[in-house]
Amino acid sequence: MSDVEWHSVALAPIVLIHGTEALIADRAVQRLRTLAKEADPSVAFHDLVGENAGAGALAQLTSPSLFGEPRFVIVPELQVAPDAIVLELLDYLRSPESDVTLVLVHRGGNRGKKLLDALKKAGVPRVDASPVKRAGDKQTFVAAEFARAERRIHPEAIAALVDAFGADLAELAAISRQLIEDTTPEQGQQAPQLSLQDVHAVTAGRVESTAFAVADAAIAGREQEALQLLQQAQLAGADPVPIVAAIASKMRSLAKASSPGASARTLGMPDWMLRNLTREARSWNDRSLARALEAVARADHEVKGAGRDPRWSVQRMVMEICRARRAR
Repeated sequence: MSDVEWHSVALAPIVLIHGTEALIADRAVQRLRTLAKEADPSVAFHDLVGENAGAGALAQLTSPSLFGEPRFVIVPELQVAPDAIVLELLDYLRSPESDVTLVLVHRGGNRGKKLLDALKKAGVPRVDASPVKRAGDKQTFVAAEFARAERRIHPEAIAALVDAFGADLAELAAISRQLIEDTTPEQGQQAPQLSLQDVHAVTAGRVESTAFAVADAAIAGREQEALQLLQQAQLAGADPVPIVAAIASKMRSLAKASSPGASARTLGMPDWMLRNLTREARSWNDRSLARALEAVARADHEVKGAGRDPRWSVQRMVMEICRARRAR
């Protein structure tokens, strides 16, 4: 089995789309549908699901057609398909029809392992739709979104997008598309490179984006700026828990970048991000980092119920981070 990206998967007698990330799986299916329609507008589309997935259904749909039109057959929920369909698929795998594109979508879990192993052994093309979890991988995803649209975006703008919308890949894709469309120049004009300011314009009010801005100011020791940003977030109704979580994430990244032998590959972050963190880490030492991380841990404990005033807990954490940097 050979893995292919969703945006480059091609028509084949059988294609497997495997993983729990719905956005990637759905995009792969849509691409294959479009390719099939472009290859032959007379293609007949069939879904093997629910009542249509009874015994013999696959053989009926894939047998040679009287009218000779190609067929596109999709099993959209292979992980819950009836045993009869799975057995038919195992049999069909031995001799697939040349004028049929069979797309199997398995959205995770252990069911159907025998079929998955057989597909792998047969060398069926596979689209990996695994969840995109690491920040570096999400940034790569965003960069690819802009590259396919033939648009340029600054690395810091990509990081800000992931900070603000990275919890949901579909939302991250949607906001990237919005940015591309909102900044598309008129015909004949050159498209600008998307900047950090462009991202801030669409992420205004996002707790994650604001919190990371607070963290950046605090780590740099700019206490007044950090407190002003924090006040803006609190006046907008931002909950203390995600603010502390975002600042904790930034502080942990700084600590990792300070460790001996740290590299972008081992830390799972882009080179430019590690360079920025390494530069900032020069203003910290082990003692000041430990003090700042203790302040973050205490604030996290207090905003989750152990403290009387969560807003004050966050404010005190920001001040202690700034003062730890200055007192190194």
